[in-house]
Amino acid sequence: MVTPRDISIVVAPTQSRPLELPLAGAREVIVVGEPCPLVAQAEGIALRRVHSDAPAGQRANIGISLASGDWIVVLTGSERLDAEWLSALSVTLSGSTACAHQMHPRDHGLPLTTVWRPAFAYGALDGRIDDAAQALAHWTTEIFPHHRHRVLPREGVETHDADWIQMGSESRQLPPLRGPLRSPATANGYDPQSFWEAGGTGWVKWEAFQPDEAEICAILNETRPRHVLEIGCGGGRNARYLAGAETYTGIDISTTLLARARDRQEANGIGLVCGDASRLPFGDASFDLVFAVSTIQHVVPQRIEICVADLVRVARRHICLIEFTNELPNGGRWFAQPHMFRHDYAALLAPHAKLKSRRPTALQVQPALKEVFLFEVRR
Repeated sequence: MVTPRDISIVVAPTQSRPLELPLAGAREVIVVGEPCPLVAQAEGIALRRVHSDAPAGQRANIGISLASGDWIVVLTGSERLDAEWLSALSVTLSGSTACAHQMHPRDHGLPLTTVWRPAFAYGALDGRIDDAAQALAHWTTEIFPHHRHRVLPREGVETHDADWIQMGSESRQLPPLRGPLRSPATANGYDPQSFWEAGGTGWVKWEAFQPDEAEICAILNETRPRHVLEIGCGGGRNARYLAGAETYTGIDISTTLLARARDRQEANGIGLVCGDASRLPFGDASFDLVFAVSTIQHVVPQRIEICVADLVRVARRHICLIEFTNELPNGGRWFAQPHMFRHDYAALLAPHAKLKSRRPTALQVQPALKEVFLFEVRR
């Protein structure tokens, strides 16, 4: 039996007026956006507020990434919910094999959508739609049907009439999509989303051996982060080193690699998100350590400054990059590969952070120089 304590509530408010939401018994409530008064029976539950100026659809993804319940409900602030709605919701969810439920309101408007948490990792809410309710509706009708083979063994979207919803968001036609959030293709045709999605299975071969293990352990020993975000988590091979943190979140552009990372999560893992390193769906200063190994080198030059700015935005204290920076003598043309780019990380981060250390990695297993950078963000 699902209890309200299994349910996380994410509020991506569309207005600043007080939200009268009966939330007693929920596991947690995460309000993402501008401060808004929350009038609720919330005693005994975790209530977190995350500042963000992002559009509502992206703010919903921020809340989902931070949530810890088995089921997640995203509210826009326009719903009118009966006092016993959480109990009614738990009855609906119990015994179901569906990944998502659409609850149709009593009067009119878009349905309230509740989704089993693992299903969100695979292409969900990537920011193409700015409205939280419409982003969820799009997820259930377009994204999930194409990716449900990647989630744990729950399938389908079930619909229900829910007399405990008096009104939902104003009903309106879904806007045309702007296309997937991906970096523009380079002159040689490199498109990050397509490249890593298609080649993901081939990169899983690198999941066991980690030549940068000594550097990773040294950085973690020095920084001792509580909350870690890994950019380009891939198949999840680095999660084992980050298991000592209080929470770990991974983001990657490839659903193929995320499917493998899902199976290798440690106990502190709170979310895997499909997304672009240059448009991170997280709140400001959310992580003590933002960490990347062999990832930022794949960001196209047109997006690198935007990417660096977003790394700084979500980092509370430290940023660690372990990346290839130059070719070794007689090393061939390492950066001639379509997915490799030479970036000056020290110069790029200099306006935003102090460079605490920079050194080559102990093992150079490729014909190029690989270095580890540790930055401390200026706040």
